[in-house]
Amino acid sequence: MTFSWLPGQSELNLQQDLLDAAAFAAKHYAATLDARAVFPGQTALTALAVFDEPIPEDPCDPGIVLETLATHGGPATTASSGPNYYGFVTGGSLPIALAARWLGDAWDQNSALGRMSPIAAQLEQTVEHWVTDLLGLPKETLMGLVSGSSIAGLSALAAARSHLYAKAQWPFAEKGLQGAPPIHIYGPDSLHGSIDKALSLLGFGANQMHWLATDSEGRLLPSALPTLAPNAIVILQAGQVCTGAFDDFASIIPIVKAQGAWVHIDGAFGLWAAACDRTRHLMAGAGQADSWSVDAHKTLNVPYDCGLVLCRHPSALKSALTASGSYLDQSSIRNGMEMTPEMSRRARSVELWAALKFLGRSGVAGLIGHFCTLAAQLREHLRDGPYTLINEGGFNQVLVALDEDAQTNAALQCLQDAGRVWMSGATWQGRAVIRISISNWQTTDAHIDLLAAEMQRAARAVQPTPPTSP
Repeated sequence: MTFSWLPGQSELNLQQDLLDAAAFAAKHYAATLDARAVFPGQTALTALAVFDEPIPEDPCDPGIVLETLATHGGPATTASSGPNYYGFVTGGSLPIALAARWLGDAWDQNSALGRMSPIAAQLEQTVEHWVTDLLGLPKETLMGLVSGSSIAGLSALAAARSHLYAKAQWPFAEKGLQGAPPIHIYGPDSLHGSIDKALSLLGFGANQMHWLATDSEGRLLPSALPTLAPNAIVILQAGQVCTGAFDDFASIIPIVKAQGAWVHIDGAFGLWAAACDRTRHLMAGAGQADSWSVDAHKTLNVPYDCGLVLCRHPSALKSALTASGSYLDQSSIRNGMEMTPEMSRRARSVELWAALKFLGRSGVAGLIGHFCTLAAQLREHLRDGPYTLINEGGFNQVLVALDEDAQTNAALQCLQDAGRVWMSGATWQGRAVIRISISNWQTTDAHIDLLAAEMQRAARAVQPTPPTSP
């Protein structure tokens, strides 16, 4: 049997040869990751012009296709899976999780239905039990695997909408939002932008959203919580995106639940704090919520992309997201699409299962503790220098600034341009800041020493030299 339409090779070993070549290139990339510039230089960026071409008229040799990617694409990547990248709470890839991802990609499973992939369904079922156990969530909690916490939050809030309208006896499935009683949303004014986006997609307008006062680290002030309108959703944070702060769940949630509201916790990276003795106190009371969103590709260091929506009301999540069709198998095997907006989905459960199987309970706790230790070390490095520490504690987040916004922005640019480390900037309560997120299993004390030295160098480069005494 030959593939006459494939140029350059007609043997059945084509796939094997390509996989071998891809593995060679991937291994070389991983082996040199620590030594790479964290952000590509101008030469690599200019070379991307090779991809700016019309679609070829005829097939191309697959070896050339792969070589083009490795030669011109590899140097233009951001080394975000390496130990010197501190931007956007980006996790690394545990070796076992990456290897499992490769195997899962070769399996190429569609995890929409259990009949389409029994292994994906079984692993989803297993990790659902493992994750709810690790995070101390109710046993009835249902989990869906999505691309990230943005879609996880969207899914959870869709479940909240479904639940509240069912409680209000509004036939949402038939009438939708037209004429429906309003649902009001409350939360801290420091919420992640994905929440606004999710609420907008779900049909909520600005007049239904009530963003409440927070403290200097972005925690909702319990005193700012008003009497809630009927049909309310309250959104809280486990790990504010800049400061890493956690809302006071133990104080706030009982007040909210007594008024009949749905509580959602947005915990993209911080929800994992519940799995570590050192940080579990930050999550006290969080298990009383109705839904939670979290990423595995951040704190847990599963390869992109892997987000989790968790909901203690299975019927609400399923009624909001389930699709129907006579061709869809309704067997007793788990159908993953019932808990997610997507039908066709890759089998994210493969690498999530591998990471949790490899780490175990103590390994997850150790990973979280490692990040917190490194963050504390960085704060000590910077405490007596030119930077002001904006947050204290902050889980794995370190937020700093120089005396003036222009200096802070210039120091950040200096750090990014040098290419030895990379972090992102933000505006926090009207002030320009530098935001460092420590989320990679490969980052060590030595990397933190390098980071601190680079930050001190950048500060010296942008601050005025003090006048010498006569």
